[in-house]
Order: sequence, then C-alpha cells, then structure tokens
Amino acid sequence: MHRLPRRFRSLQSHLLPDEEPLSSHPVIWKSQQHGGLACDAILTNRRLLGYYQVRFPRRRLFLEAIPLEEIISVTQRDPQSKSLLHELLIIAKQDRVLLRAPRRVIENLYDALHHLSASEGESKTQKTATAESASVSAQTDGAEPDRASVHSPRFARQQLTGSAGHSPAGIALIFACGLILEIIAVFLWQTTSSLATSLPPFGAGLLAILTAILVYRQR
Repeated sequence: MHRLPRRFRSLQSHLLPDEEPLSSHPVIWKSQQHGGLACDAILTNRRLLGYYQVRFPRRRLFLEAIPLEEIISVTQRDPQSKSLLHELLIIAKQDRVLLRAPRRVIENLYDALHHLSASEGESKTQKTATAESASVSAQTDGAEPDRASVHSPRFARQQLTGSAGHSPAGIALIFACGLILEIIAVFLWQTTSSLATSLPPFGAGLLAILTAILVYRQR
C-alpha cells in the first residue's frame, strides 16, 4: 500500500471499502465535466482519482473518479518535439480524461494501469473458466451457460504532430496561470502559515511557469 502525503489525509473518507492507494502524481487533469485544472492523479487498486482540496480562504474540493473496470482505452501521447509535458488519454464508458505531466509521470501511470489491467484480466479469465466448468451440469438440463466476456482495455502509444501549447497564446496562458497560482500560494502561506495548504498551488504554479519558459525557448 502506498503511503500518501499528509495533505491527502482527508481522502480516506472518499475511498471505497478495500480500496488502497498505490501511487500519486501531480498532473493537469482535463475532463468533459470539469475542464482542465492542476491536481493530483491518485491510482488505487480500483479507481483512478483526480483529487484537489484547499481549506483556505474557502473550502474547495475536486474529486473525479474513473473505475478501472470501466476503462476502454489508454493512449500515451508523446510530442515529437522535446516538450516538457506529455499526455495520457483515458477513455472510459462514462467519461474521457486527458492527463498532462512530465514524461516520467505519464510513463509511470501508463505502466501502472497496464499492469493492473493485465492482473485483473488474468483474474477474470480464471473466474470465467471456473464458471464455465461449473455450468456443464446445467447444460445437461437444457439451460444455457452464462458466458461472461472478459473486458480488457486497449493500450497504445501515439506521436503528436503538434500542440496548442506551443502557440504564443497558449504559452502566455500557461505562464499567467502559473503566476496566479504562485500569488495564491504566497497569500495562503502568509495567512495560514500552513505548508500543507500553500504547497499544492505553489507546486502547480511553478510547474506551469517552468513549462511556459521551456516551451517558449524551444520555439
């Protein structure tokens, strides 16, 4: 079981029974329902969670969950240029999520999801084989056996030909968002003196500023 940082202590109340966190990574999470925002992607043995919580100046909570069993495909999208941010596109039955983060973070999430999918697929295959063996006696009575299909997500890697983040407007927007997050972090530190409260926006803002600077220098 992965030991989560102290700032995720309140996440325990949102976990399912027998759900265990495996890893956590800072990412930019973009979904159909919430748009894009900086948060932590927390992978558990049952779900992929997008999580972000701030207690000051007002309490805000972001929590979006993708059950692993509902994932249809996972695509790692790598830019052809030496961009700081890579992408992981996750398509599920009810949602579509795009994660942006440094290459190592994206590769770790891709490999972890692939490993969990393979392990779950083997478990379901064994259960299906056992169920089919048990249904042989039912066939003699004229009943049709219940054949459960084993669903396995598709995993792929893709090269990106271009990115909107390389345009001047995109770079300026990323840089401005980073500055705003840094200002918020300084304000939170001065008013609360709490590292757990001010550190998440500071880290997200610093990541955005460094991304904008590196992308600008690569143009």
